[in-house]
Order: sequence, then structure tokens, then C-alpha cells
Amino acid sequence: MREQSTAFVLAGGGTKGAFEAGALSFLVEECGVVPDVITATSAGAITGAVLAQGRSMAEFAAATDDLREDLLAMTHTEMLFAKQPWVAELDGTPFGRVIDDYITDRIRPPIPGEDLGPIVGGVPTRPAGGRSWGRLLAGIVKSLPKLPPARRGLRANPSSMLTLDPLTRALSVPGTSGIRPIDPALIARPGIELRLAVLALGAGVLRYVTQDGTIVESDAVTPVAGAGRGPVPLLEGVMASASVPMVFPPRSMADDVYVDGGVLQNIPVEAAARLGATRIFAIVAIPLTQPRDERDFASMNMVGVFLRSVGAVAFADRQLANLRYPLPPSTELTVIDPLLDIVGPFEVAQGLMILDMDYGWLRAADVMAEVTDDVRAAAEAATDAAVTARTQSWHLEEALWSGGRPRASQLRSLARLKATVRDNINERKSLGLPTPPDANRWWEGYEGHSGARPPALLANPLDALD
Repeated sequence: MREQSTAFVLAGGGTKGAFEAGALSFLVEECGVVPDVITATSAGAITGAVLAQGRSMAEFAAATDDLREDLLAMTHTEMLFAKQPWVAELDGTPFGRVIDDYITDRIRPPIPGEDLGPIVGGVPTRPAGGRSWGRLLAGIVKSLPKLPPARRGLRANPSSMLTLDPLTRALSVPGTSGIRPIDPALIARPGIELRLAVLALGAGVLRYVTQDGTIVESDAVTPVAGAGRGPVPLLEGVMASASVPMVFPPRSMADDVYVDGGVLQNIPVEAAARLGATRIFAIVAIPLTQPRDERDFASMNMVGVFLRSVGAVAFADRQLANLRYPLPPSTELTVIDPLLDIVGPFEVAQGLMILDMDYGWLRAADVMAEVTDDVRAAAEAATDAAVTARTQSWHLEEALWSGGRPRASQLRSLARLKATVRDNINERKSLGLPTPPDANRWWEGYEGHSGARPPALLANPLDALD
């Protein structure tokens, strides 16, 4: 261990980890910050393993490029997750759609800012409210013919709804997915201390998997006694850290069974401090505070209530508790966190993921800027205004991509959003903060969508203001 060391702490958050990839790109490529220690949880564990293959500045820069390319290769959920057989048996039934809704499509965050429904023209732009108990029960009743085979599948695979088998294969061997495999031999080289947070279900304690596959106790240093220390294949540790309970199955390692360490430590700052890091960068994928949710929770089904209470409110409180770990006086903690929620944890809308990566880059630039507090606050306000307008643009464009000929009012609304992006990015520049060199494409073109641009849309959306 070096006398003074830098740590990257990478939080969990599913495909919200795109924000982390953008922040890491700024830290490594623009600031020249590289880690001696990486502690990570869940999706952050995958990011951390990719990054931990580097040692030199050039290798770390290449790793941040790989992270971006890996995320852009995730164009379908089937590339990452597979349904357990009992869930697949329910495909096409109302009950099966309930599961699909809350695992994939319907957990996209609400669009920040104003409701675009009137602009889009009837196309829903916000996640719909929870189904009533009556509608949920009716859906189950309609699903009854398929329940016997599903029940048999459930008996064989009772621990989860999905598996991480496709992602495990993609990270293990070269394939056609475009996701680069992880090389454990590169990670095991001297020069990086890696800790992947996992929860031991049998022992009921937090543990970590190290760069060489050793399992250590919650102090991030002491190997587990006896056979429990492993070593285990590093990729198994990565997948165990990413195995969200109920969603993905637990994984057996050494003498215990493990799930996502984010249950206790989604932002493992403590582990970084215990490993002697004196400069810690905690990069968070999920906002630290929850905005008010106006949906009718009195009539919402049990899944929606659970997701809001345990999956959102309690989770946010746990993240804040992780950051409150008492650090030694000589230790500096820098937190780079999103203030806006853009992409769902299990969705792979490429345009939103690119947007979230760019947001991570901008937020890292805001946090790292050597400016007065007033200038930083102004820059952060401009960043959030630009990102809010870009997110609204994406949702409006997505509706126009799949709709008929756009109305003139829709084109003008889109142009006004693009102008808002331009004006706020220029405001950041006037404050002396950096901006990605190709940022002009955010307002002179369109966000990422499936398929070619509809011919009815102008080549430059700003032309609708003329």
C-alpha cells in the first residue's frame, strides 16, 4: 500500500452506472486522476473490474473508453438478463406484464421538469400510476391457465425472476455482443487494491472480494477464516456483487451464498478508508435524495409500494448513511452525484444512457472546478437546466420518431428545448467550466433513437425557431 493513495468508490445502480462512466472519463482523461484503490458495489463492481485492469495512465484512459463502448453495446435487455423459466411461462399474460412492467419498462424515472404530455400529443411521457388491487387480481385470474407450468418452474428456480447469465457470458469470453470480456489476470497484477462488496446470506455479514479472488471480512482487510476465504473466480465475485435480491439468484462462493452488497454498503466509502486511501472520490449513480412522488400510493399495488418505500426512500437513506462514515482528519472525500434521475436501473435506451454519461462528465467537471462557491452553484444550475432540457428533448423526439408527421407546434417546442440546452452550456463556458468538444451536437442534432431520423424532422431542430 502506498503511504498516500487515491480511491474510486463506485456505487450500484444498474444501467444508471452510465453516469459513473461519464464521471470516470472526466476524472481520468481530463484531470489525470487514477486510483490505487477501487471499492465497488453491484453495477459499480462491473465498472470497477473493467477499470481495475489498468495500471498506467494510458491503460486507465483506455479502460474508460471501454466502459463507454460496453454501455453503448447494451442495446437490448436480453444481452444482460434472462428470465427464469417460471417467469417466461407467464409471457403474454396480464400477470407476466405486471412483472415486465416493474422489472424493465415501468421503472424509468419521471421526466424532470414539466409534463410533456400536451406537447407530445397524447403519447404518455410519465410512468403511469400503480395498478389497483382489483386490476392486479383480475390480471392474475386471467393468467391462471399458465400458472401450473409456471408453478413447476418456480419450484425449480425459486430464488429470482431473472438471471445474469447473458452478461456473465459476455464478460467471460469474446462474443458478438460488443461487450469486452474482463481479464482477471490483468486485475490481479500488483498496483490496485480492489474490493467488491457482497452480502453473505449464511453468515449474515458484509464481505468483500479482492483483486485476486480472496474473500475478506467487512473491515476490507482480514481474510475470512478457513475455506470461506476462497479464493473464488473474480468474475463470480463481480456477479455476486451485482445479484440484486429477488431479481437475480444468489451465488455460491467458497462456504457461503452471496448477494448484492448494496443491501448494506451501496457506496463503500468505509472500505476505501480502511485500505488507507487519503483521497476518496465517491461516484454515485442514484440521486442521494428522493423527489416528491405525486402518484396515488393508497391505490397502488404491493410492488409499487415496495419499490417506493424500500427500493427508493429507504435506499436513499442508506446511501447517505454510507457517506457519513467518520473518516480520519487527513482524508479528503469528494462526492460526484446526480441531482437528476434519467434512466431506469434495468433499461437500455441507448439515447438516455449516452445522455446520462454526458451528465456524469458535466457533474464531475462542476465538482472538480477550482472556482468560488457562487460560480460553482451557477455552473451546477446551468448543468441541471441543460440536462433537464436534453432529457425532455429525448422523450419528445422518441414520440416523434414513432409517430406520424410532427405538428409545427411540436417542432417549435423541440427547438426551444434545444435552445435551452445551448444557452445553458454556453453559460457554463462563460463561467470558465469545461464542456465536451462535441457538445454542439446536443442542440444542432437529435438524441439517440432506434432507426433513422424521420424525413419530416428538420436536419437541425433549431431551424424551427426561424
